[in-house]
Amino acid sequence: MTSPAENRTKDGSPPPRHVGTSIEGAPVGSLLLQVVRAHARVGTELLNEAGVASPHEIVLLYLDAHGPVPQTELVHYMGRDRSTVTATLQAMERGGLVARTPSPSDKRAMIVRLTRKGQGAVPRARAAWHELERRTTRNLTPSQQAELMTALAAVRDALNEDGG
Repeated sequence: MTSPAENRTKDGSPPPRHVGTSIEGAPVGSLLLQVVRAHARVGTELLNEAGVASPHEIVLLYLDAHGPVPQTELVHYMGRDRSTVTATLQAMERGGLVARTPSPSDKRAMIVRLTRKGQGAVPRARAAWHELERRTTRNLTPSQQAELMTALAAVRDALNEDGG
């Protein structure tokens, strides 16, 4: 259960209940957009408090789980274009979180690995995501959480089908 203070914005006002666009004839899409925006906002706030920038946490967590990987693997995993991932990795390199080195087997490929500083940021990134998950699901029963997961997977799969 949350206290009333936890349900307030930074300026002390109650959070808005129905923020965002409502498109006539598209209630699911309208609500999904509102959810995505709210999730991103809260996630960014939590990551900022943890001292980790978004989307750096995704790279940190992936490299922590998989070890050094080719940069192309991160491009595929993140679902972003190559230039966007390259810019993210360059920023992370400047911050000392990752190192990129040429692949020993393919000089055109870059291998990305966590640095010691990057390894130290992983627990903070993971904690931020765990708190985001807690806040996201705190008003749902375990059964509702399972139903939501099933429904969201079905929506994702329908949107990813070829030919729509």
